[in-house]
Amino acid sequence: MNAALEGLASNPALPGDLLDRLVAMPSLASELAERADLSASHVRTLLSHGDSTAVHTLLQKGLVHPAEVPIADESVALVLTGHPDADPSLTRALAFHPDPAVRASLPEWACSLPTDVIERLSLDDAPEVVAALVTFHALPLPVAKALSRHPSTEVRRALAAGSSTPPSVLVALSTEDALARELASNPATPASIAVDLLRHHASRYFLASRTDLPAEVYEVLASEFEPGILAELAANPAVPAHVLRRLTDTRALRHVVLRNPAIPLDLLRELAPAARAEQLPRIASATPAELRELAASQEAQVRMLVATRPGLPADLLAALVADPDPVVAAATAPSATVAQLRDLVAWHGPRVFPRAALNPLCPPDLLHHMASRAPSAEIRRAIARHPNASGETLVLCLEDPQARYLAAAHPNLPVDEIVGMLGREFTARAAASNPSLPVHVMEHLAGGGGHARLVCEDEVIDPDVSAAGSPATSPVLLYRLTTHPERAVRLALAARRDLPRRAYERLVNDPDPDVAAAARRRARDER
Repeated sequence: MNAALEGLASNPALPGDLLDRLVAMPSLASELAERADLSASHVRTLLSHGDSTAVHTLLQKGLVHPAEVPIADESVALVLTGHPDADPSLTRALAFHPDPAVRASLPEWACSLPTDVIERLSLDDAPEVVAALVTFHALPLPVAKALSRHPSTEVRRALAAGSSTPPSVLVALSTEDALARELASNPATPASIAVDLLRHHASRYFLASRTDLPAEVYEVLASEFEPGILAELAANPAVPAHVLRRLTDTRALRHVVLRNPAIPLDLLRELAPAARAEQLPRIASATPAELRELAASQEAQVRMLVATRPGLPADLLAALVADPDPVVAAATAPSATVAQLRDLVAWHGPRVFPRAALNPLCPPDLLHHMASRAPSAEIRRAIARHPNASGETLVLCLEDPQARYLAAAHPNLPVDEIVGMLGREFTARAAASNPSLPVHVMEHLAGGGGHARLVCEDEVIDPDVSAAGSPATSPVLLYRLTTHPERAVRLALAARRDLPRRAYERLVNDPDPDVAAAARRRARDER
């Protein structure tokens, strides 16, 4: 599939006549079905392609009734069974389908199964079909009891893991040691049965996350050496405080304990030096009095944890913004006012830039200031996501590949940059989805135009030597061409007399010695 066409299909600024053209392309059906501007005619055309993903999307959006959908194949039929208004006869027909893979998919897709279909599938010769039935649907008690004696281990495992399996059946299955792992992972397994599973080592990882076990079970599990078991235990809000205190031997475990919503405040203070600048569940649930108590701590890391919480009282936020420790101050940046943001950047500089760029209120001039003063990958990516970033600021972010991908879809990116990104596989889809893409470029793409040519305003520019030497090539595109993989393109750029200063600076450091030498010669000639 053409990546640019996929992006174009999701472009909110796509003109109606081009939408009409794209709707006729079967390969774009799933992308186009997501659009909010589809007419009844568009919906009918999309349905005619028989794309099950598109059908599912259109059903979910309420744009079509199951009775209106042409059944092109089994995949479309299965999608239809997931709608509450689907014809029950379709479900029954699929239950008798000759392909066991189709029968096994039916329980997963169908929102409900008639009693006779449940009975039919429970007697299926293919174990994977019966296992799927057990996994996705609640069974009548007689059927579940019968399946607990099924000869296939796959079926019994599915029954033991099924959250809708009746408790009495789970009790009966607990006599089979091979099912201990599945029973332990099933929240429907009675706690009394789960406790007995402690003797099976394979069950302990799952028992560690259960919240309905006696304290002594958690104490036994805390003696384990397996990191996975200890991590599950450390995250469990039902684990007693004295057990949590035993789970702080490693940095990784301390991070998990800090995220436990039931961590005692004194333990949180103790572990705060290991904390990252992220909102913790216990901080999110703290009372106003607790927040003020923590904010008054002598430990900067404790104050930092409070500073990460959004919606703080204005006086408390102001106090934390003015905190002399940059770690604390930076943590307030995503929630700060514009005036506070400016103060933070002025006081602490690049140390607060990454989090300041996350603030939805951050103004364009401040984003540009940060992008030009501390162009790290983290900051570039945050700015490339920001709706307030100007085109000039976004251009500063393009050296980082991930930021370039994010910026490609940003409506403020300069048009020639957007168009240039259509020629690169990594950014083509995002660029084509950009609502600022000129209509004539959209027409070029919809008409099957290739990606080897970059369409810029009213001209077509080849990204080769001729573009590098053309007086019509924009400064932004010239700067982009300084990283062109073709040596000849960079040599042609180095010979230009009107190359922007930033482009010359990049070329004099080119890994190819001939390109670097040519750029230095041109710079000397200019002087």
